[in-house]
Amino acid sequence: MLNWLKIRNSKFRRTPAVTFVAASVLFGSVLSPNATSVPAATKKLVSSLVAAQWQQVEEGLQVIRAITADGVEMTAFRISPDSFTFSIELQDNEAGSKVKAIAQQTGAVIASNAGFFASRNGGELYSVGYLRLGGEVKSKGWSRAGGILSFLPEGLSLKPSYTGIPDGEYDVIQSKPMLIEPGQKWAMDSNAGSSKPRTVLCTLENGDVILSTISRNGTTLYEAGWVMRARENGGFFGCDAALAFDGGRSTQMWYSGDEKYSSTGLSPVHNFFVVRQKED
Repeated sequence: MLNWLKIRNSKFRRTPAVTFVAASVLFGSVLSPNATSVPAATKKLVSSLVAAQWQQVEEGLQVIRAITADGVEMTAFRISPDSFTFSIELQDNEAGSKVKAIAQQTGAVIASNAGFFASRNGGELYSVGYLRLGGEVKSKGWSRAGGILSFLPEGLSLKPSYTGIPDGEYDVIQSKPMLIEPGQKWAMDSNAGSSKPRTVLCTLENGDVILSTISRNGTTLYEAGWVMRARENGGFFGCDAALAFDGGRSTQMWYSGDEKYSSTGLSPVHNFFVVRQKED
């Protein structure tokens, strides 16, 4: 199996071709022998989350943070669109930026890394996967892989890429894989791949948004996705739909209210999911 971290650090780091090869390995036909059973790593993380409980930190904003005995740490924010707005912001220099710098520049309450990216000769980062900002298409996407995050006037929308790139002037970003399709439809069939840090976004039926990172020892995408499922399925968050952002060395999140809920990524990244206080 290809090592995604080694690929990202090679001279071919994050080219679209490499991204495709890695995805075909991670999300191919290798079925988990426990496809209908809750993964052991998920059980431990869910138990830790249940014990931790949600904390109200601001109006319309809750946070939960848990660490398992195996050294897997998860931090998640539950964000109400009644109190906050969402956007995608780009790096402030061609070699990429860290999330804390972008968050402070944009007046964010919370920010995380977002979609995939690659580097050109000389180190200039550019987006991989469909990205449309301000009506301008920044990069082309995959026809079927992953999912589409749309920034609609009424809130965020997550849909599988195979439903098509939505028309309109609103912002759109593509990432992969889709962990849960709308209606709580489980979308993962493989637990292939190693444990790495993860960044996951999900939407709840009431419109609230969960933005989460799994850091330290990390999990597989399959295990991370299962945590996002409903409690009756062995998960915790009860997401209606969930999409994985870029992970591994890119995983990072920053919260203006308390640094203990922030995680520092190992690599500068190209684009960011930004949460701001809604103006009156």
